[in-house]
Amino acid sequence: LQLALTLDKDPGEQFRWAPDTQTYGFDHVTGSLALRDLGPVETFVVGDFTAQFGQGIALWQGLRFGKGRDPIAPAQKRGRGIRPYRSASETNFFRGLAGTIGLPGGWVLTAFASRRHRDASVDSSFADAEGPLPVRTVSGSGRHRTPNELARKGTFGETTVGGALEYHRSTLQLGITGYRARFSRPLRPGNTPYRQFRVAGHSTSMLGAYGTAFLGDYTLFGELARSPRGTYGGLLGASMDGDYAEAIMVGRRYPYDFASFHGNAFGGGRRPQNELGVYTGLQLRLAPNWTLGTYVDQYRAPWLRFAVPRPTTGWEARGVLKYEPRPWLSSYLQARVRSEEVGTEYQRGGRRLEGLQREYRRSVRWHTEYSFSDALTVRTRVELSQHSTPQTDSQGFFLAQGLRWRPHPAITTDARIAVFDTDGFAARIYAYEHDLRYSFSAPVFFDRGRRSYLLIRYNPFSSLTLEAKYGVTRYDNRTKIGSGLNRVDGTRRREVRLQIHWTL
Repeated sequence: LQLALTLDKDPGEQFRWAPDTQTYGFDHVTGSLALRDLGPVETFVVGDFTAQFGQGIALWQGLRFGKGRDPIAPAQKRGRGIRPYRSASETNFFRGLAGTIGLPGGWVLTAFASRRHRDASVDSSFADAEGPLPVRTVSGSGRHRTPNELARKGTFGETTVGGALEYHRSTLQLGITGYRARFSRPLRPGNTPYRQFRVAGHSTSMLGAYGTAFLGDYTLFGELARSPRGTYGGLLGASMDGDYAEAIMVGRRYPYDFASFHGNAFGGGRRPQNELGVYTGLQLRLAPNWTLGTYVDQYRAPWLRFAVPRPTTGWEARGVLKYEPRPWLSSYLQARVRSEEVGTEYQRGGRRLEGLQREYRRSVRWHTEYSFSDALTVRTRVELSQHSTPQTDSQGFFLAQGLRWRPHPAITTDARIAVFDTDGFAARIYAYEHDLRYSFSAPVFFDRGRRSYLLIRYNPFSSLTLEAKYGVTRYDNRTKIGSGLNRVDGTRRREVRLQIHWTL
């Protein structure tokens, strides 16, 4: 038996009781009651939950890690089925009932039903039409501070029914999954060309089939899904795991009119749509203490994207050389290059025309980690970035010193001090930070300044975790930070976050 309850209030939101806007003290309340391993019932959840099946083309909610230092793992997904939802994020989850039952012969059946309201922008230009006003976009920010933001809260109702049937054997896993969703308001994404093929109408659905075959050191995997328009999108991959080498190759085809409302598959975009690509990853054990990992990803967008007036192509490559001479000492050197066509404007004969230009992003990083003891670990990182187009060239620099200290078995602290200096947003650098449980933080750094944070985790009992994080960012070349409601006058932005995690 697992009981989960998450209460969250973003900066600027009022603490109030307003059931008409689904606000009950905290702005965001999520919770669930989960039962596990009760005879044939593997999982049963009442409340909020996520569904993850196959490679994520048809149905995948929750966090998905993209391409990273590991060239193998991110390219092959392993669906976890139904899981209780505990995150403070206000999107990408269902609310209702879900269950998974084990059947004889290696079969597993999952079914779920969900009814929840999501934030959306209502299109008032259809005020004279009959029926509910349509929705232009479904919002994922989760912020409800102003009258306009509160007006978007819970305006889009979604009722979803779906499930999956899977067959599990030691060398073979097969499955089919699907869902059908009905909306309380019609979706009308508009006439802008790049939005033309998004989900539209009063309902949507998706059906997918997936499988994984384990053939000794080799693995074959893939998924094929069908959208309501009758368009098929798919992914096919193969991997090899040897004593001294690992390799993977994945091909993906997500047509421009393949609209997956709850899909989140491997690729460069947020949704599996308007993307064709081939990814190749390789990891070599050069010596007992040396590892080399590298990948190359080539892709093409056959239709328009936001602020990009034509179909485009791109590629990305990364290499990571890792050295671990001792269990308490590790270091790696990473080089990354990305080339992509982006939209631009130029003058021709006194007219302003839209076109494409090639953009390059390059970065080099050195990171080392040293454990003095079980109680103290220090980390150092240096990163250089470069962004270039035919007209501009900008550079960036980032230096960070972090540590993890455990003065007591029940207390863990993570801290970091960083300095950054870039020629603007184009040369920005992202850096992962340790954060509260069920939270993910990778802030972006640009301009010139310093960033520091302290995270303290206290476990007085195995069932109770208390966490607090304080962070501050200082800029040397600004008199204000952010814009609109996020604007802070001055040179510093502070943040304080608290969390209590209690397992019953």
